[in-house]
Amino acid sequence: MKFNKEKFRVWENETHIPDDIMTMVNHIAEKIGHCGEVSEETITIYNRGGYAIGYAKGFSITHCTSSYADGPTPDLSRAFSKWLKGLDFKLENSFGDNGMDCATNWHDTFWTNQFIYKPSEIDEEAFIIWEDGDYEE
Repeated sequence: MKFNKEKFRVWENETHIPDDIMTMVNHIAEKIGHCGEVSEETITIYNRGGYAIGYAKGFSITHCTSSYADGPTPDLSRAFSKWLKGLDFKLENSFGDNGMDCATNWHDTFWTNQFIYKPSEIDEEAFIIWEDGDYEE
């Protein structure tokens, strides 16, 4: 089996979150303290085993969990997630370092949430080319 990069690029270039929804997302993100514009990106969807099973258009929001100089920024991710569900988003991935400690050499630490726009979700199978050798005889 092979991954059809050409077909994936076509999907990636033609699939987008509607502009009016991204305008609302950026407005609220600014109000909760996110610096800069929230940009659309392709988010990979993983299963519990860590294997890619699909893709969707979405965005990432990062906030500071700990800062030596300024302390943490308010964590409004739970409220933001609830609001985004009404716009047809869901939280897909969440990662980062949850606190300032010796493992991070006492640097500021951050947490990132990735949200996907559910109508744009597509299964990885859409981009797989099956070959004769992939089938058992």
